[in-house]
Amino acid sequence: MFNYHPYPRWRTLLLVTSVLLLAGCSASRLAYNNLDWLIGWKVDDYVSLDRNQKRWLSSRTRQHLAWHCSTELPRYLPLLDELESTLDAAHLDASMLVEGLPQVEAAADRLLLETAPTVIGLLRQLDAGQVKELAINLQEKHRELEEKYIEPDLTTQHQERIERAQERLEDWLGPLNSQQYARLSDWAAQLQGHNGIWLQNRQAWQQAFVQALASRDESDFDERIISLLIDRERYWITDFKRIAAANREHGTRLAADLVKMASSKQKAHLTLRFDGLRSDIEALRCSEA
Repeated sequence: MFNYHPYPRWRTLLLVTSVLLLAGCSASRLAYNNLDWLIGWKVDDYVSLDRNQKRWLSSRTRQHLAWHCSTELPRYLPLLDELESTLDAAHLDASMLVEGLPQVEAAADRLLLETAPTVIGLLRQLDAGQVKELAINLQEKHRELEEKYIEPDLTTQHQERIERAQERLEDWLGPLNSQQYARLSDWAAQLQGHNGIWLQNRQAWQQAFVQALASRDESDFDERIISLLIDRERYWITDFKRIAAANREHGTRLAADLVKMASSKQKAHLTLRFDGLRSDIEALRCSEA
């Protein structure tokens, strides 16, 4: 057994840079965000597994968590050190934050590659009824996201975007001051229309996934699933390709500006947050699967 709560903590650690850069819906996490149900944490929300499938998936998931705890988590310590040093730089700018993103994306890709055999193995075990159930539930989830992110008017979308980002940021900096909040509001205004394009892009990925699932008995099935997990840009819609780079730039500029605006109290809060993450990693005791 593991001596830590597996899902929220290691995912938070893996994506710490992306969280700080407000990349909650970034393209770099498109496939990663689908892993929570593909390898078990939310699988029951999408497809009903039989007893043997659940037992098999549970065993595989423990193996992945053992690998992640012993192999990946130690690699996050230098990543955290580098990020904290960057944020503390006297002349912080967005380009300095962008330089660290490839390391985060590489960590996500390592996880995707590690778990791909389990994803593929589980999908091959699904019968026709389970595949149908999965497709229906994916579409239902899409409708729920439309209701939450698309149907509200633009003013409401703008305010909700601010609130989601503010919650993430204040976890790291503590309460934002009026100047920081105004900068955050400007950032949110720059993303008008983003919700619809993000959701269309997400649906395009899911449609490609469902199509691949229909051919899970074919010889190229493994390659198709791995491509869906790793070759993310291949499945982007044109509009999303257009806005992805711009949104990353907006996000990194926002993060840099907010840190430069930070009070001494906020900087102390950020330091404590980093120290807490390091302590969490160092205190973990990993077990064999």
